[in-house]
Amino acid sequence: MAGFHLLPFGAKALDHALLDSASRHPLRQLKIPEGSALVLVDETTLASLGHDLHMRWPFPRVAFAGLIAALNRSGASRIVVDVNFFEESEDRSQDEILAAMAAAAPGTVLGAGVDRGPIFWPAEYRAAHATFFRQPRTALTDYHPDSDGVMRSYPAHGSLGAAGFDHELASPGGLLRWQGSLNEIQARGVSVLPAEFFVRAGLGIMNDLMQKVPDPSPEDYARVLAQEPELTGPLVDRVKGKVVFFGTNASGTFDFKELPVGPTEPGILLHWTAWTDLAGAGFITRISRDYELGAAILFMGLVLTAAWRWPGLTAPAILVIGVVVVLLTGCYAGLSLGWFFPPATPVVAGVVTLLGVAAESFWTERARKREIQSMFGAYVDSGVVELLVKDPDAIQLRGEKREATVFFSDLAGFTELSEKLKDQPDRMVEAVNAYLDETSECLMNHRAYVDKYIGDAVMAVFGVPQALPDHALAGCLAALEVQRMVPELNRRYAVPLGITLAVRIGLNTGELIVGNVGSTRKRNYTVMGDTVNLASRLEGANKAFGTGILVGDETARRVQGRIVTQPLARLQVKGKHEAIEVHTLLGRPEELTAVDQDFLAAYLTGYDAYGKAQFREAVVALERALVLRPGDKWTASLRDEAKSCSLHPLPPGWEPVLKLDSK
Repeated sequence: MAGFHLLPFGAKALDHALLDSASRHPLRQLKIPEGSALVLVDETTLASLGHDLHMRWPFPRVAFAGLIAALNRSGASRIVVDVNFFEESEDRSQDEILAAMAAAAPGTVLGAGVDRGPIFWPAEYRAAHATFFRQPRTALTDYHPDSDGVMRSYPAHGSLGAAGFDHELASPGGLLRWQGSLNEIQARGVSVLPAEFFVRAGLGIMNDLMQKVPDPSPEDYARVLAQEPELTGPLVDRVKGKVVFFGTNASGTFDFKELPVGPTEPGILLHWTAWTDLAGAGFITRISRDYELGAAILFMGLVLTAAWRWPGLTAPAILVIGVVVVLLTGCYAGLSLGWFFPPATPVVAGVVTLLGVAAESFWTERARKREIQSMFGAYVDSGVVELLVKDPDAIQLRGEKREATVFFSDLAGFTELSEKLKDQPDRMVEAVNAYLDETSECLMNHRAYVDKYIGDAVMAVFGVPQALPDHALAGCLAALEVQRMVPELNRRYAVPLGITLAVRIGLNTGELIVGNVGSTRKRNYTVMGDTVNLASRLEGANKAFGTGILVGDETARRVQGRIVTQPLARLQVKGKHEAIEVHTLLGRPEELTAVDQDFLAAYLTGYDAYGKAQFREAVVALERALVLRPGDKWTASLRDEAKSCSLHPLPPGWEPVLKLDSK
């Protein structure tokens, strides 16, 4: 963290960005102290004086002397000059004139460096005219920007800003409270005036003084200057009684500085702003770095605690965002109160810690995904594995209630096939694998989770672990597809041996328990519950109905209109007290032939009549159905039952329920 402070893009840069933004857009605009004005050598001044007087920058020193004289006769209380006179003029008399006038005008302060002042005020000169140098007559103009070249803090002692007062100040300085750019302070009512008028008026005053006092001295200039008439006019009124800061604001003067309120502001704005701080609310105090580092450590601890308490990135990220917003808002508001708490180090500490938590979470998540992928890759279709890898939370490994459709299938004729192939184990395995492969392909094509293989039996689930909104329809379509692959299976393996294979399928939809079961050494992701048990019973019940697919009433209800179902009976399986209506699947509506449709219409008429104990009508309708489909085992059985019931009295409490006593 310490190294971060040293980088050019580190904490200092972030702190500077906040400070500069608050300087340009303060939460509370400070009142500008009254009693100041700025007189600037601007583009207009240079152009006008250059055209009329052939005067180029830097002006002859008599022009500066005249400016000071004009400001004095305009009634300025103090004249702060942001110009350094470190070199001698070609005309030494010009230096003598400026030296005398600057000393003679009360309250005039000239710019100076740390180790040198104006060239025309050496120590001997000041000693010879000590009366005029009892108060400091020079002030520091040295510019001390931050590492990015922007001036934000200001050392007040001995500065031009402090020179605007006629007494010494105890303030050491600090971070500046900015009132705005030059244009902004002018819009707020601060007098920002061109120097042209005062230079022209001052040259006239100097011509008069030089005629009256051929040998310039502070004493004679002070005496004669006091006798000069006061200037009048609107510009004079705007500097009378005020502290006047003189500087430059023209491109040819090369005194533009990069300040928080603007990249190209005149240097005098820096010293004027310091004066407003000294005369008003004071500088901004920077909070000790110890508190800054302490806040960073505390922030890191909070992020780590949140990550430990609430695994994942959500809680730590919310904490970091919340604390950063509060911290930045608080720091921004604190600047208006005169305090600056640099927020970058705590902010970076929190963000870096969050990145560490994210990295740790990333690697943990990758390990978890690899574990899930290895766990499910061997017995779940690729789509399910992909889902679980992307979103491990899509599966709860402990156990949960879900709604799904369960599929059970068994291969009728398998025992006979195994007997035929008992001396050809490789052929037997090939046949079983071909059946299981084809069945699994049909199931997985419809996004099923193949739970297990038990010999030739297959158990699968639609809707877990991957959510599947229309799982009942998917199960029915898969069952129909499995039935369509049976003829090819027979052609390849059963017909050559003189046997016929058939697949019996049970489907049931409802609520079940999903989770990992097993021992610590081996687990199986599976489903449990009455829905599963009934699906298994329906698979076996196909024997009683002579059907290939049996589905529960909930499954049939959910696919109505998209799959044609044929109700068979109200069935009460072993272990159940309530009967459910079971159906077989005939296919999609567009797949049914005209004969199939006529058969179903006749059958439904007979089935409905049977349920209402209208047995004669049932027999007639079912006979008509058998004409259309002579070999339908269940239709014939139901017709025979209706005939029997029509010839014999019904037992008390009779219901059209078929009971199965075996599984």
